[in-house]
Amino acid sequence: MTIEGIDFMGTLTTLFSKVKEILAELAGYYDDSRMIIYITLAVIAITLLTHLIFKKVKIMKYLPGLIVLGIGLFNLYSVKDNLTSDESLINLLLFIIGTVAGLVGMLFALIVGIYSKPVKKKKRKTAKSNAEKNSTEKNEEKKEDKTKEKTKS
Repeated sequence: MTIEGIDFMGTLTTLFSKVKEILAELAGYYDDSRMIIYITLAVIAITLLTHLIFKKVKIMKYLPGLIVLGIGLFNLYSVKDNLTSDESLINLLLFIIGTVAGLVGMLFALIVGIYSKPVKKKKRKTAKSNAEKNSTEKNEEKKEDKTKEKTKS
């Protein structure tokens, strides 16, 4: 499929292969990087779905990000006393994942809100409308002058 010389399928294939290479590189260094990326993508999808369902209630699109951020902060709060023990590593990982996914979800909701905001078009003043306005002002001034002359005499 090409439109005006742009090969969309080739571009998408290249994009997906680059993303796959990046994910493979991250997975080599971090075992849990896939989980962070998948949960972040899931929060983005849920945020978009929430926005599409609740278009009238604008605050609802922030709710998935806030919930995931709350889960992350709860996991940090639950290990506040024994932060450096081996048992708390899972909760710290959930804190990192929840914080990253929650913040990305809320930023995505902000971007969606800005993008879907209706654009108000300003009415342009034309030379004709300005000329009509000036002529009506002059006519009103003439009428005022005539009424002043009648009241003087």
